[in-house]
Amino acid sequence: MRRILFFLTTVALFAGCEKNSDIKVYRVSKAPLEEPGPDQQTAMPANAPSPSMPGGMGTAVSAPAAPAPANWQPQPLSQMRQASFLVKGDNGAVADISFVSLGASAGNVLENVNRWLSQIGQPPITDEKLNQIAQHLTTSMGDVTVVDLVGLPSGADPAKDGRIIAGMTSAGGSTLFFKIRGNAELTESQKSEFIKWVAAVCNAQGGSKAPQTASAMPSTDMGANPQIKWQTPPGWSEVPPSSMRYASFNAGANDSKVDVSVVTFPGEGGSDADNVNRWRQQIGLPPMTPAALATQVEPLKTDAGSFSIVDIAGPNARTVAAWTRRDGHVWFFKATGPSASVEKEKTNFVKFIQSIRF
Repeated sequence: MRRILFFLTTVALFAGCEKNSDIKVYRVSKAPLEEPGPDQQTAMPANAPSPSMPGGMGTAVSAPAAPAPANWQPQPLSQMRQASFLVKGDNGAVADISFVSLGASAGNVLENVNRWLSQIGQPPITDEKLNQIAQHLTTSMGDVTVVDLVGLPSGADPAKDGRIIAGMTSAGGSTLFFKIRGNAELTESQKSEFIKWVAAVCNAQGGSKAPQTASAMPSTDMGANPQIKWQTPPGWSEVPPSSMRYASFNAGANDSKVDVSVVTFPGEGGSDADNVNRWRQQIGLPPMTPAALATQVEPLKTDAGSFSIVDIAGPNARTVAAWTRRDGHVWFFKATGPSASVEKEKTNFVKFIQSIRF
């Protein structure tokens, strides 16, 4: 009898629990970092985001008030993106541009750079290497760290992938990410406009009315930066430099123009092998070992000091570059264009380097 009473009591207790309990199970999908817009999911299959990065949504950041270049095609916004564009080039080349705002826990710069490197099939780097390749964009919102990464994942379409230029900054409890990824040459051609847009967005967020004053150099006393002079060769026309360049020139005829750039950064600016291999990849050439590259680089003695110079010919383009390090800065001088046009301008380029005075 006692056993029967115990059994009935137990059944009653379980029945009461079922009536009073209201247990519900919810499945919440974790939003991926830098989620591509609907159109980019098919247009940029190699631009898949990394779902493993942490970082919830931080303080709300308004959508960019800065205008985008006319050739950037606006795309539908996704859950994560506050701005999304697609730019198209020749022969099916495309590049995807995004602006994402996340919480302050979205990882530090090195973690995100290594994540981007993994997306393009490249090994991770150290803090020391990051300090060599990172550039800095000074805006009214704060310092934006900018990296330019080259690589093509295994099996990826080079028309849609091969290069990432990204900027990252933290402000007001949010981490802002700006990123352009796509065909290497197309992404290179959009770099200047991308940097200007990043500066304009950050200055708009920070309340500045003068985004054009943004500088890609670290926030230092400009009076401490080295001064430089040169003689511009005949036929070269100086054009307004981008926020990443110290100076820019166009050389040659309109149909075979050569782009000449002058860029300077504090520090060593990376190893010679890293820089030359980056220029090689930009014109469609594979990287070389440091020992093999050493045979390609030649010294150039001038009244201003010693320069290194290299001549790189790719299938459709050619680059002649020279560089020197002095007074805590590295200076890069580069001429890129059609092979025949660069050949015609090479003598002028060398004379240009020889005319430099610090």
